[in-house]
Amino acid sequence: MNLSLIFKVAAGFMVLWVLQMWFVPSMVTETFGWNSTPDLIVLMRYMGMAMASLAALHWTLPMWAGEKLSNFGMLSALFWGLFGVMGVYDIAMGISPSTAPNLISTGMNFVFSILFFVNSRK
Repeated sequence: MNLSLIFKVAAGFMVLWVLQMWFVPSMVTETFGWNSTPDLIVLMRYMGMAMASLAALHWTLPMWAGEKLSNFGMLSALFWGLFGVMGVYDIAMGISPSTAPNLISTGMNFVFSILFFVNSRK
């Protein structure tokens, strides 16, 4: 698996979250154990837009970065890992419930972090 493909797969994973935040924000908030309110639904839409911009960046970065893609890969590894750590912390502290969707998405953060790290070192 090459680094360019990992960026594209990560973008696809983010698009799944974007679609949920835009079209079923109540489901997303309930997954995290939050009560859905009109204000929180608006926030979800804006978070979806931020995630969409990150997904677009992940998708297009391999075309722009050229030989420097591994530098972006290392930075991506760091941030994907930090998102994973935040997920573990939230679950451990009881902020987010330890449900399958939360555990899977937190695990995927670590998977992408490792993939970015390993493939950026080649």
